[in-house]
Amino acid sequence: MTSVYPLEVFPTAIRTTGVGFAAAMSRVGAALGTFLLPMGLDRYGARFVLFVGAAVLALGAVVSHLLAPETTDLELAHASRLAHGSE
Repeated sequence: MTSVYPLEVFPTAIRTTGVGFAAAMSRVGAALGTFLLPMGLDRYGARFVLFVGAAVLALGAVVSHLLAPETTDLELAHASRLAHGSE
């Protein structure tokens, strides 16, 4: 998702910057998760950590569904304009 979707919604002039930013943010999330998971397991237990993980995934799904435009059957230029409210 971090390498395909930004290519569809960012304008051509900044498309690679969008992909790089998405990839960087995914690495930050992975690093935070790797750091916080053992502390959460020790302090709160596996059940709580799994519920928090599920909540984060559900929140991400809802936000993506609400804010990310559908790009199926759209040309790249049209998808980019749609994502930025130009159309």
